[in-house]
Amino acid sequence: MKLKIAVVFLVVIVIFVGISPSVRTTVLDSLSAIYASVLVNLTNKNRVVANRQELKVNPLLVKAAQMKANDMATKSYFAHNTPDGKTPWYWFRKAGYKYIYAGENLAVNFENSEDVERAWMNSRSHFLNIINPNYTEIGIATSTGIYKGRQAIFVVQMFGLPSATLK
Repeated sequence: MKLKIAVVFLVVIVIFVGISPSVRTTVLDSLSAIYASVLVNLTNKNRVVANRQELKVNPLLVKAAQMKANDMATKSYFAHNTPDGKTPWYWFRKAGYKYIYAGENLAVNFENSEDVERAWMNSRSHFLNIINPNYTEIGIATSTGIYKGRQAIFVVQMFGLPSATLK
């Protein structure tokens, strides 16, 4: 019975997607979106496989990541340093996050969380950030803007070990 309901639901979605471009865009966007919570879960799964502790989401790191993502989207650049020379550490300070260790991963032009995480895991420097045993906290944010003349989603993943952890 559950399978029959699922099939009917899928058929209804296919009909609506085929009929209405606005519904098609909405449905496809929701199926191919990048979600911070999904990226946190995928990152933590990869850390567990590497025998690392899971990271906890820190609101200050989320704030720093959001500011950086918004800056890249607004100014149409993709780089660790801003066009005016601000380094990743600027965003940590601006958000009020005091750290002993910190790192940043970036992504652009991806359509879903799994592809972002896969790309990071396939890049040595991003992979090393993800499995770095010094990190205990994470913050992830996205922002939409224009990059190289087309609509893009900018993703920022920030890691840290807060200085308050040392006693």
